[in-house]
Amino acid sequence: MNTENLECFLLVAEHLSFARAAKALHISQPAVTKQIHTLERELGTSLFTRSTRHVELTAAGESFYQDAREIVLKTQIAVSRAQRKSFASESLRIGVSTPSVLIYLQRVLKQFHEKYPNVRTEIECLDYKRILNLFLDSKLDVLFYYKENLPKEYAVKFMELKKDSVSCLVPADHPFAEKETVDMKELKNCDIIACSPKEAPLSIAAFQEKVIDRHDPDRIRYCGRIETAHCLAGAGMGTAILPGMLCLKMPELACIPISGESVLSFGVFYHDREHSLFFERFMQTLAGNPP
Repeated sequence: MNTENLECFLLVAEHLSFARAAKALHISQPAVTKQIHTLERELGTSLFTRSTRHVELTAAGESFYQDAREIVLKTQIAVSRAQRKSFASESLRIGVSTPSVLIYLQRVLKQFHEKYPNVRTEIECLDYKRILNLFLDSKLDVLFYYKENLPKEYAVKFMELKKDSVSCLVPADHPFAEKETVDMKELKNCDIIACSPKEAPLSIAAFQEKVIDRHDPDRIRYCGRIETAHCLAGAGMGTAILPGMLCLKMPELACIPISGESVLSFGVFYHDREHSLFFERFMQTLAGNPP
């Protein structure tokens, strides 16, 4: 088994097409088929069911998919780390799990890069569970997220950048958009867009549970990603419940704090160890540029 086989498998699984996977890899379709057959022989099981018009993952293929993604990701990180050691003596590895933080980081990194142009900056943007695991495995130097999301048993440090509140996300022409805050009682007659309980960060899950307990289950729409919540809210399909920092600034959407609810602490996690001078300067840059 090698990463070429795994990357080929992932592309076929994501496209559900040998032809499209071949195009993405810039190789022939028979070459893709050969790699999948090689992988299936090594695993001793079929990963796909195929017909002339249709490709589907088998149960074994579904199970193998997440593991294959993890293997490829870790391999890419290992290669990147080796290259970094070869070509750059100083690097900063940053973890985020939502595009809204990338928008904030753009301003911070511009200022930092002007002072430290030789520091190599790498950014990983993954779902919050995977990015948290990378950080706890010391594969990231810093992680931007909510203090409430990290289990207390881990010995890491946290610098708060902003007090945040749980908010509702609605179209710009929604009646809520004219308000400074929205009361919990006003959500009672709304269709609610919530992150899937299996995927929701801890900072969101507890509040969502409180809202959902008061709602008709038929009026709750779950989604797996925060970006999907934006799409559904913008389409007028319900009111999304999200921390304000995770709401993207878009003219077609309005983000309104929910009054009387818990305040969240948004900031940056970092490891409890001795750090380089440029790392300390990066932290100082963050402190001087709150979201």
